[in-house]
Amino acid sequence: MTDGVTAPAERPAADGARRVDKKAGRRRKRERCQFGKCVSSALKFIGECQFCDGQFCSRHRLMENHTCRGLRTCKEHMRRRNADKLAQEQTVVAKIQI
Repeated sequence: MTDGVTAPAERPAADGARRVDKKAGRRRKRERCQFGKCVSSALKFIGECQFCDGQFCSRHRLMENHTCRGLRTCKEHMRRRNADKLAQEQTVVAKIQI
């Protein structure tokens, strides 16, 4: 710049020391199963419950196994969905007129 002021990205640290990220050297903490006292690690993709937003291991990933609080709403939603699908696929017998 022409006025002698440098941009904030160009300024060095005040004490000349490097900034070191403290978390860089640590190991990442593994996600644990959120069911009771289970200490197994949670599964990345299939262990996530979309109804209670929990992370669960392979034993507790099913809604019935981790006593999901969204189980009732899920069942009602699926019943309505199945009823609508069956209603759409229902055949109508054409009446023959004599």
